[in-house]
Amino acid sequence: MKNVIDILEDLIALPSVNPMGGSDSAPDLCGEAKVNDYICDFIGKIGLKPFVQETALPGRGNVGAMLYKGANYKTIILQCHTDTVGIGNNRQLLRPVRKDGRIYGRGACDCKGGLAAMLAALAQAAENPEKVKNNIIVMGVSDEEYSFKGSLALCEQEPSKNAAFGIIGEPTGCRIVNGFKGVARWNASVTGKAFHSSEPEKGVNAIYRMAKLISLIEKYQSELESGETISVGTVKGGSAVNIVPDACTIEIDRRLTKNTSPEKAFKDLEKYLSRNLDFNFSFSDLKDAQNAVLVEPDHPGVRILSEICTDMDIDGTPQQVAFGSDAYRMDAAGIPTVLWGPGSIAVAHTSDEYVEIGQLEQAVQFYYNIIVSRKL
Repeated sequence: MKNVIDILEDLIALPSVNPMGGSDSAPDLCGEAKVNDYICDFIGKIGLKPFVQETALPGRGNVGAMLYKGANYKTIILQCHTDTVGIGNNRQLLRPVRKDGRIYGRGACDCKGGLAAMLAALAQAAENPEKVKNNIIVMGVSDEEYSFKGSLALCEQEPSKNAAFGIIGEPTGCRIVNGFKGVARWNASVTGKAFHSSEPEKGVNAIYRMAKLISLIEKYQSELESGETISVGTVKGGSAVNIVPDACTIEIDRRLTKNTSPEKAFKDLEKYLSRNLDFNFSFSDLKDAQNAVLVEPDHPGVRILSEICTDMDIDGTPQQVAFGSDAYRMDAAGIPTVLWGPGSIAVAHTSDEYVEIGQLEQAVQFYYNIIVSRKL
């Protein structure tokens, strides 16, 4: 059976770009099908039977395998997402490179490194089924980077929906993450009046209006509670350079502490902008709305992970992070979920994405220990 380095290099070479509702990426790069086929083939070769969960996205399901201990045992999920962000025109990102103790390539740390380690650990456990301490599910989950259809299916379908605990292999530097900021995302739009650009004074420039709105959002950051943020991620407006634009839309991203719900964040910004603008604007409905999450340090699952870390001479102190993951939806569905994975979020989504080989190999042992060392 392949080692974890070989598995990761295989996964990096299989494009699985999330089209995010209409990507500029080439069709042969988009979707998780190639990675899913690889996972199913891998599972079959280690003597297990793969399962598939269909999602709301045709051809973009979840895949996994289960080590079943018995009806009287609790179920733990180990999962990583199979999709990645885009590569632009840089197909070199699909050619894994080993250099200076690292593996470079798209998805190396987010999240194919964790996935490779979970598959390697599953292969080891499949050779020693008598050592398994709980029902174990190892899954590749689709669409984490955009609309989360994979995690929603995980929470609604067998065999994963009744799991007692979840671990996601997001890049945490091999540290336990038990808390995540909440998130709220929505669009803001303004309108203007189109006119020929040779006489712009006869039109109303929607992009100029949006510039004022964006400037206010930047100032609004100073009014937020400590630890909370707001960001404008995209701007779309205008149809041609010689036409005064009559519409402009932005996407807003708010990160929240437990003191602010997504709905409150939405309403508070709406009030602030209404007080400070002399033109109309509109908000879409919330496109993503997740409350901040904290899985208590004394939760049995967190305690087990901390003990495994201690046994491996890893810092087992739980910590909190700002970035989001599928843990939101799993926790909301009644599956307390934490993060633990190789790599650093600081290089995720970048052209220099990589994972340390030492952390990758450490992750195999960590995930294997979860499977065999302690009963939940």
